[in-house]
Amino acid sequence: MNPEFQRNVWLELTPGRMIVMVAVLALAFFAAALTGGGLMSPGGMARWGYYIIVVIWGTRNAARAVVGEIRDRTWDGQRLFSLSAGTMMWGKLFGSTIFNWFGGAICLAVVLAEEVVRSGIAPALVHLGYYLALGVIAQSASLLASLIAIGRRQGRLQFEIFLYQAAGLAAAVIVWAIADPSGVSFSGLPRSDTIVWWGLPVPSQPFLLVSLVAFAAWMLTGCYRLMRLELKMRNGPYVWLGFLLFIGVYVAGFDAWLSSNTSLAQLDAPARRLFLAATTYVALGYVMAILEAKDRVRYRWLGAELARLHLGRAFAGFQGWMMSYLAAAILAAALLARLGVTGLFQEQAIVAAMLGFFTRDIAIIVLMNMLWHRRGGDFAAIAVLVLLYGLLPSIFGSLHLAAGEMLFAPRAADPAWLSPLVAWTEAVLAAVLAIVMIALPEERASPEFNRP
Repeated sequence: MNPEFQRNVWLELTPGRMIVMVAVLALAFFAAALTGGGLMSPGGMARWGYYIIVVIWGTRNAARAVVGEIRDRTWDGQRLFSLSAGTMMWGKLFGSTIFNWFGGAICLAVVLAEEVVRSGIAPALVHLGYYLALGVIAQSASLLASLIAIGRRQGRLQFEIFLYQAAGLAAAVIVWAIADPSGVSFSGLPRSDTIVWWGLPVPSQPFLLVSLVAFAAWMLTGCYRLMRLELKMRNGPYVWLGFLLFIGVYVAGFDAWLSSNTSLAQLDAPARRLFLAATTYVALGYVMAILEAKDRVRYRWLGAELARLHLGRAFAGFQGWMMSYLAAAILAAALLARLGVTGLFQEQAIVAAMLGFFTRDIAIIVLMNMLWHRRGGDFAAIAVLVLLYGLLPSIFGSLHLAAGEMLFAPRAADPAWLSPLVAWTEAVLAAVLAIVMIALPEERASPEFNRP
């Protein structure tokens, strides 16, 4: 057995705790059976019990799995053990939450029994897959958030554990809103029996269940890769490339959902699919640029490798945001070509401007981290982006200076090339400043340099 998992089983599954869990749940189900049906039926009580025990309580335990070891000053010793990253990840994730899964299994047994009696075996198996995927995604999201913070050398305050738990709870809410097998969509309306994906109608319930399994697998893969980094191992770029390929193909298949949008209705199916995949990569680029560590030494090494044309070594050292940016740029170029073929030149200008402002924003994130190294560079970058996209356009709009809004975000212009010109001018300036700050020694790049 996995030694880390076995250690957690010994600590968590004590006879006293198990007896208390069984007794409390049995009393809750018995009380629900006496009071009536609906949400207060044994099945309804079991569903609420599963959400509380596995999702809410379980995400907290998952968030504390590694952070708690750091606080107790036992993590450095554990990293010296000859345990692989996979062994450590599985042991931490499912070992720290084994007591929650014990209670969740009891709740699931009641849920499945009620579902078999009411609808049959097949719907009961769908419910089983949904609840298992929900728990795995929520808990792995909390562990993933904590490992990201640990990699950035954060996670020492009690309030921050709540943030890692909140990441898991947010993932659970998304899963519930999209794939709850009750058949009700997020809007409260009955969910359609089919989903149009890549132009083909597919049964919604199996599609959503397979999607949950796929995303749970990717969440676990992310935990594994971050555990490798925490154990001082190197990760190659190919897993992230595989995820980019998966998520691009997955999201692009929902292009039919955009056909009723007036601003995108004139795009044909290939253009809509390119647009969806490109915007997905843009979103991932922002997220990874904020989450990943910005290391001046690493960036200098990458620049040196590229200057020597050691493209293979440089590519192996790319961070997630770099690969996301390249993927977005490639798809944006393909989209520009497609729009040119269809004669949508104003839309071409908007897409070119969007890529320019995306480039500017990534450069700003890197620049702020070079200026405020270890002093909230990411928060400073977020503040600048809020200023550029929120406050300043609002001020110009209030002053009825619509042309000034073009300085901060993509806007239709006359002539059409004016918006891309503004965007790429700002992008080049931001990129040059970021490169200059990377090249400077750290003590000279800091705004506190030579402060009396």
